Amino acid sequence: MSQDANTQSNQPDVIKETLQDVMKDLEQKINPKSVIEGINILTTIEKTNDQSILLKPMQDGANEFKKRVGRNMTYSEMREMWG
Repeated sequence: MSQDANTQSNQPDVIKETLQDVMKDLEQKINPKSVIEGINILTTIEKTNDQSILLKPMQDGANEFKKRVGRNMTYSEMREMWG
C-alpha cells in the first residue's frame, strides 16, 4: 500500500456543511411549520405564562449551530433564522 493511500485511510470521514445548509436546516427544525402552529404556541405561552416554550427551541438551535459551525451565531444569522 502506498503512503498516500495509507494516510487517506487514517483520516476520519468529515462531512462538510455550508453555513447556509446549517442555517436552513435549523430554521426548518425550529420555526413553526404553519401559522396555526405558531398561534398554538403563542396561545400556550399565554395560558401557561411560560416563555421557555418559545425560547428553549431557539436556544437549542443556537447550541446546535455552535456545535455544527464551531462558533456562536451572529446577530444577523439569528435574525435570519428566527426572525
